[in-house]
Amino acid sequence: MARLLVALMLCISWSIAMTSAEMARAINLAGKQRMLIQRMSKEALMIALGVDQEAAKAGLKKDMALFERTLRGLAQGDKELGLVPVEDENIQRAIKDLQNRWQPFREALLKVLQGNFDKSTIEYIKNNNLDLLKRMNAIVEMYVALNKGEKVKRAQAINLSGKERMLSQKIAKDVLLIQYGYKDQAPVLKQDKKLFARILQGLQKGDKGLGLERTRLPWIKKELAKAQKMWQEYAKLAKAQKLPPQKLKELVDKSNALLAQMNKITKMYEKSINREKRARALSMLVNEFMGEEQQAKHIINLAGKQRMLTQRMSKLALLDALNIQKKQTEKLLKASYELYDKTLKGFLVGDSDLGLPPAKNERIKEAIAKVQEAWEPFKKNVQKVLASHGKDPEALAYIIANNEELLRRSNDLVQTFKKEYATHNFLEDARKEIVDIAGRQRMLTQKMTKEKLLTTLGVEPALNRKKMLATVELFDTSLRRLMYGDKKHYIIKPTNPKLVAQYKKVAKLWEELKPLYLKKKNSPKEMGIIIKKNPILLKEMDRAVKLSETVLEY
Repeated sequence: MARLLVALMLCISWSIAMTSAEMARAINLAGKQRMLIQRMSKEALMIALGVDQEAAKAGLKKDMALFERTLRGLAQGDKELGLVPVEDENIQRAIKDLQNRWQPFREALLKVLQGNFDKSTIEYIKNNNLDLLKRMNAIVEMYVALNKGEKVKRAQAINLSGKERMLSQKIAKDVLLIQYGYKDQAPVLKQDKKLFARILQGLQKGDKGLGLERTRLPWIKKELAKAQKMWQEYAKLAKAQKLPPQKLKELVDKSNALLAQMNKITKMYEKSINREKRARALSMLVNEFMGEEQQAKHIINLAGKQRMLTQRMSKLALLDALNIQKKQTEKLLKASYELYDKTLKGFLVGDSDLGLPPAKNERIKEAIAKVQEAWEPFKKNVQKVLASHGKDPEALAYIIANNEELLRRSNDLVQTFKKEYATHNFLEDARKEIVDIAGRQRMLTQKMTKEKLLTTLGVEPALNRKKMLATVELFDTSLRRLMYGDKKHYIIKPTNPKLVAQYKKVAKLWEELKPLYLKKKNSPKEMGIIIKKNPILLKEMDRAVKLSETVLEY
């Protein structure tokens, strides 16, 4: 009984100890250890190279003491640092192993501090700092893995914003190693810069691959924008070439400033972990109780955008196969299929980022299922095109043969939404119709370009030219109806100044492009204009759709 009571008390104390806030604190400080490993290595190199030596010595002493204290605190707890001892056996084992490996590294750093070092000491630091970093990073990942559900995403934001602190120092260390004569660090520097940039963008906009969601907290957004500006300046200095002492000093200063900024952001993530949770809940609540009519227009807009994406993916797959603007084309193709996939899932289960509530209506669920049936094989073939860099003819042939079926089912979903959200209020239903037709215009910009490319390539030229002429005619007719109204088709003439001006902008672009689409045979220069300006036409049409959806006075 006594043993059972002790065991129960340990369980209770653990559950109380590992609150969300204390877990966030542990992830923050464990993540900070990664940075300290890199900053200590950087400071050792600064001493060896004679760059701001006194400051580097003072910093190295301070960092060594903090690293040791935090390592003990993670294992045993440290009230002043706000650390609770971790009960996970795997983490405890990993910390003990790291403490053992830290000792010889510490001895090498002491040699540098004492001035009794040679090239072999620097070589040891170069070769072993990454092993320490790798093991420390594994411990951080273990902490993140202790979280469940939505907590994982919030823990990952703390982890990766904290990782940026480490990268700010690792990049400076890479540059200093290059100055010391280690030219093999050049590709490492390039990789570290790329990773820093990706994580920073992911913190701001989200990154599915990194498990990051964009923050909804404005004060963190503001600080991330500052970090972005600081990073751009720092990245320009961090080059794989010999730098004069003055530039090295500037590099070190900027690395420290960026570190301080990322540390500030990581602390904000740590302290805001519960606020972020509440912000997500509030976002879902707002979307759920958004004005029914406004929500209906928003859903129809996004469903209409799916039609456009089916044609955009097909167009981009063709451009990829033709090696046209390959890097940009593949980036857009990947983004397009990811957005289509995310939106389709959002229609079914809800998505707070997209402002979508989960589907409750059975007819809507059935329409979504039909789209999913066509989408899954289509998605696989888009992925094959990307993996082969446009050199998989079977995947491309599948996309060309099946894109219109996916378009048809996507359009059926739009019409299902319109039918289910019908109110029999002329004005409201007319607004939904306008959002649908304006949204269809986005799709037509991509469809006509796909058909133009197929005609030019000689792929069933008569059939595809016939389709393209019909697409051009529909775009042209619909644009006039949107601009001037059409009572027969329930289209009200717009009076909102912003919307009127936006339609005029679209019409001006269309006036330039329409003759090029209609021309039977285009020169390479003319095809170049179509390819270059088609995305602009899409962008301006998309702005018109958003205005149609959101303006209160049409």
